[in-house]
This record gives sequence, C-alpha cells and structure tokens, in this order.
Amino acid sequence: MQKSDPRGAKPAFGLQDVLYVLFKHKWKIMVSSALGLGAAATLYVTRKPLYESEAELVIKSVLQRDALDGHEVETAAGGRGGEQVVNTEMLILRSGDLAKEVAAAIGPERLLPEAGEAARLIDAAAVVQGGIEVKPASKGSNVVLVIYRNPDPQLTVDVLNEVVKRYYQKHLEIHRSLSAFEAVAKQVEEVGTKLRKTEADLNKLKSESGIISLTDETVSLSSQRERTKQDLNGARAELAQQMTLVDHLERRLSEVAGGSITPIGSQVVPKKSEPAAPAAPTAAQIESYQALSKRIEFLQQRDFELGAKYAAGDSQVVNNRRELTQARAEKQGMLEKSPGLVAQATATQGAPVANPADELKVEQTKLDGLQARIASYQTDLETCNSRITQLSVIGPKIIDLERRREMEDTEYRNSEKSLKQAKIDVELDPSKISEIRVVDQPSAPVKTFSDMMKKIILGLAGAGVGVGVGIAFLLELVIDRRIKRPNEIESRLQLPLMLSIPFVQPKNRGALLISNDRTADGEGERNALPAVRGADGFNAFPPKTDHFIHPYSEAIRDRIVFNFQVNNMTHKPKLMAVTGLSAGAGASTIAAGLAKAFSEVNGAKVLLVDLTSEFPDDNPMFGNKPLHSLVGALQAARNTRFKEGSQNLYLASAASRKSEPGAAAFGPMHLYELLPHFRASEFDYIIFDMPAMAQTSPTLAMAGLMDKVLLVVDGEDTNRETLKWGYSELVKGRADVSCIYNKARSHAPSWVLGEA
Repeated sequence: MQKSDPRGAKPAFGLQDVLYVLFKHKWKIMVSSALGLGAAATLYVTRKPLYESEAELVIKSVLQRDALDGHEVETAAGGRGGEQVVNTEMLILRSGDLAKEVAAAIGPERLLPEAGEAARLIDAAAVVQGGIEVKPASKGSNVVLVIYRNPDPQLTVDVLNEVVKRYYQKHLEIHRSLSAFEAVAKQVEEVGTKLRKTEADLNKLKSESGIISLTDETVSLSSQRERTKQDLNGARAELAQQMTLVDHLERRLSEVAGGSITPIGSQVVPKKSEPAAPAAPTAAQIESYQALSKRIEFLQQRDFELGAKYAAGDSQVVNNRRELTQARAEKQGMLEKSPGLVAQATATQGAPVANPADELKVEQTKLDGLQARIASYQTDLETCNSRITQLSVIGPKIIDLERRREMEDTEYRNSEKSLKQAKIDVELDPSKISEIRVVDQPSAPVKTFSDMMKKIILGLAGAGVGVGVGIAFLLELVIDRRIKRPNEIESRLQLPLMLSIPFVQPKNRGALLISNDRTADGEGERNALPAVRGADGFNAFPPKTDHFIHPYSEAIRDRIVFNFQVNNMTHKPKLMAVTGLSAGAGASTIAAGLAKAFSEVNGAKVLLVDLTSEFPDDNPMFGNKPLHSLVGALQAARNTRFKEGSQNLYLASAASRKSEPGAAAFGPMHLYELLPHFRASEFDYIIFDMPAMAQTSPTLAMAGLMDKVLLVVDGEDTNRETLKWGYSELVKGRADVSCIYNKARSHAPSWVLGEA
C-alpha cells in the first residue's frame, strides 16, 4: 500500500498556492480592480479640489528666557535630543490661539464667505486650524513644513503668510515673556527701594557706633588689646623688679643710718659686733648688668613691633617673648646677688650717687612711673574690652545689614539685567529671530485634495483590488472546498497520488476507445508489449489510437506492473478496480483505457467487467466489441484453446438490466462466490469498473478483494472531506489504494504550479 510521507509534505498553504489562487481568479480580481479604479477616478473628477501652499521653517535652537527670574536656557533643535523642541514649535503652529489671531487678521467673512457678516471668529479659527498641516521634513529633522489648504487659491497664500508672521510673535510670547516687561520694571523699582533703605540703616548704625569697617575695627581692637596686655605684663614685671630694688635700697639705707655702711667716698669702718655688709659689685658685673638691661630694652621694642604685625601665636612672637623672659630672669638673679648693681650701673652711666638716700629717691621715682604706666595700660585694656563688647552687640546687626545689602544688590543687578533683556525682546522685530528662519516662503497655490479625500480615493482604488483578492481567497478557502489541483492531494491530505489527467474538451477527446483495435481487420497478429523485461529489453510498440486517454492509461499500466513486480505478486489473474467518488468522475473511461493498455502486453488476456452501465450494449466506448456476461466470459476463459486465440481484450457486464425484471445487481457476495472461478481462469488481468463510492455502494465491500484499487478524483466535483472519507473507507477494507486526479485544469503557468 502506498502512503505519502507526512514529514516531507509541503506547507498547507504556501506561496505557490497564493499565486495559483491569484492566477485562477485573475478575471474576478481584474474586474473588481477596474470597478475600484473607476470609482476612484469618478470621485477624483467630480470632487471639488483644494489649493495647497507650503512654507518651510528651520528651527536651529530655542532660547527659553524667563524675564522674572532671569533664567535662560538655549536648546539646540537638531538631532534626537531636539525632537521635543521641534514638537513644541509644531504645537504652537497648530494651536487654537494662533488660529484665532490669524482669523482675526484675515477676517472671518473671507474665511466663511457663505456666512457673510454673520461669520464668527471662532468658526473662522476652526477653518484655519482645520486646513493647516504641520510636520517635520523628515524624522529627526529641524526643518518644519507648514501646509495650508483651502478652496480659494489666493486665500491659501494669505493665510499661510499670516500664520508664519503670527508664529514669530507667538514664539516670543511663550519663550521670552513679552508680557512680563511691566512686571519686571515694577520688580526692579521695589528691589531698588529695599536696597536703598538697607544701605541707609547700615550707614546710620555705623555712624552711631563710629565703625567704618567692622572687620578692620575688630582686627584693630584685637591687636591693640594684645599689645596692651603684653605691655601691661612687661610693666608689671619691671614693677616687681623695681619694687625689689627699692626694697634693697631701703634696707641698705637703714643699714647706713645704723652705721653699718659708709656712703661712697667716705671711710666706713664696720663695727666689730655686726656682720660685714655685702661686697660692692665689680666692674665686670656692672658691665654685664648694663648689657643685659640694653638687651631687655631691645627685646621689648621688638616684641612691640612683632605684636603689631603678627598674631600672638606666631613663632617669631613666641620666640622673642621667651628670650625676653629669660633676660628678665637673668637680670633679677644678678640683682639678688648684687643689689648695688642698679646704683653702680646708674653711677657708671651718669654721675655717681652720693649716698643711698639719693639712690632710693631715684629708684622710688622710677617705681612711681612704672605704677602710673601700669594704671594707664589697665585703663587702655578696659577701654579695648568695652569696645569689643560693644562690637559683639553691634557686629551681628552690621553683618546682617551688610548681608541683606549684598543680596538685595545682587537681586537688583539681576533685575536690571532682566529688564534690559525684556526691553530688547519687546523692541525686537519678531522676523529677526536668529534661531528661527524661513527657508521657503509660502509657495504658489497648487491644486490638490485633502488628506481624507486622498485616503478615500486611494482606498477605493485599493479596495477594488482587495475585494477581488478577498473574493478569490474566500472562494478557495471557505466556500469552494473542492480539490482543484493535484498537489493538494499530497500536500494537504497526505494521500498517495499516482497520476494527474488534464481536462480535455469533449470535441478533442477522440474516437471510440476500445473499438479502434488494430486487429479488427483480421490481418495477422500484431507486435505486442512484453509482460516482463526480457534479455533484449521491452519490445517497442507505438500505440495508435485517437483517444486522449491512451497515453495516460499506459502510464498507469506501467506503474501498476512495476508495483506488482516490486511486491512480488506473481499470481494470476490480478484483480484491479477503478472507482470514483461521484458519477461522471471518469472512472469508466480510465478503466476502459487501462484494460486496452494491459491488452497490449505480449500474451496478456484482459477482462474488463462493467459494473456501472445499466445498458452496457449501448456503451459507446465498447463499439463493436462482443459483450459477454461475467459467467460467460469465465466459461470462455476455461477453454483449452483460449490462450491461442488472437483476441486479448474481453468485455463483460455484471450490471442488472432494466429489461430483466427482478434481476439482482452484482454485489460483494457474487464476487466472493466467483473468486474461485476467477483464479481458475486463463485471464492475466481482470479490471472492474465499479460504481461510484457512497454509503450504500458495494464498492466499499468489494475493494478489499482487489490487488489494486484506483480511486478517481473528479477535479470539478470532489471536495476534500469526501476524498478523505472515501480513502479512509477503502483503507479500512485493507485495499491498496492510489489516487488518479482527473479533469485537472491549469489556471496558472507551469512555474506557479511547481511543474518543470
């Protein structure tokens, strides 16, 4: 049994199927397309046209500036990032406010001539907004196309010119805040008033406190207080030294008064009963004391100078004070060892002290001077501290006023700058904006149609083609379920197809199929085809027949013979059946042609059994061939001289005849009873022309007894479901079935059908 391989099957509906449908229904598609094109042409001719004018704007960048806060941003319009900028400008061009301004400038009566003086501005703006189209020249481009359409050609150009003109003004109003000029001027005045008041308060506070600069005053007082503290500390140290000196002089004076010491220049003889007085300082000690005193004066002067330049923690100030402290300590040590150094050093520098009383007076005077200086330092220090306390109270107020003045001054300067920019924007000619330029002025009006009308016209033209194609596919895939091409049997239904026979017009089908036998004249035996391949191959015999089915019958015969040989079927006779799925499928013609083709095999005896004709004697295909009953044909085949006869094709009929009342039709039981007789006969091939398959047809039961069954598919009348049912029923009866597709019509070129 032959079965197709589903793994190698073609797609259920591929490109070839689509092309086949288009070629098959080309006239329907062409007629439908012509109707669609005709409707589109009619609408194009009869519809009132519009006039179109086009302008091009290039948007280089957009300067966004807020006059109130001075914020300014410039965004480039080119590239992907600038698409938002271009979209914003297109929204401005399509805005209703701009349409109202244009309508007011043009005049509602011109835009709505049918309304006349009763035309409303809002309706005229709708006409402007409805006729305008804004789009970028290309994706990502910063060139914007502005198109306006109107039935009036002159009005089209006027409106587009006004749109471009008003767009500049609208652009400035949105991005430059032209209406904020007065608000900015008022803001500048308010900020200036606040700034002047703050400056007056600050100057008054500084004048009352005597402060010119808070920072300089603070630094000066801090330095002065540090110097005063240092001077005070130095004076206190000198005071301590001077008090020690005075104390020594007083004790010495008391000793002199008691007679223990004699003033300089007198011979003093110590009393024996009292201890000796300290020795007088040497010249070296006096010189060292004087040098140390000069060093202390130098270090004090240097400390004063460094304190005025550097802070108290500076390394130079610290080192100098350390040396000063050491020098003072060294001087104090020298005085403790030799109290007379002060008097002797003074006497060395000037006139000698006559006696201790005079020396005490000198040192007492110095002591009083040191005390007066310390009091002055303390007074200065208290004054500095009082001033610093005053600054700590007034300073925050001054700082707050200065900070406020600085902020108000910055605000005032920014407001002045914004005011200048706003003034420039107000006085700027809108058409002179550098970032937006008109590339192409509004063009001359061109006759066209609205986008909706274009879509309708193109839709009608395309609808004709679409409807035609839709009808074609609707017929092929939904309504008409017939098998229209041979390859559908294998590709869609996965059934074995043996051969496809094209449709032939009745006038071209030829003469009688079986009666045109070359042996009818009785002139000897003819050359016949061998039943099997011999040593010298097949003996060629060119068939001579006028009937179109003969070459296809021979092709079927050869394939069946090959199938028998491959399957090693050597028994005789071999039973074959030809049936169809509907009356008129061509099964009888194929059965007769197949019988004639087998009769041409060398030495083959063929019996064609007609089970379909009610009046087989009148069958035009049989011609003048003698017709036997099935039993009579089997009896003749048992004749011993049957094989020697020249006749190879025998015709028999087993159908009931209307002229024989009560006669029973040939059925499966009859066939089963005759099987032994078939096998005992001398026939090589017996071909049954069976009735069309149906639920009550005897073909279904008899097919299982055949060696080969040919199922004829009528290309004009067989649908897919019927073929699948018939094939499955035959297979259930264990029949070896192959399909023959008959009446194949070619609606497309061979390359579309997948033929070579």
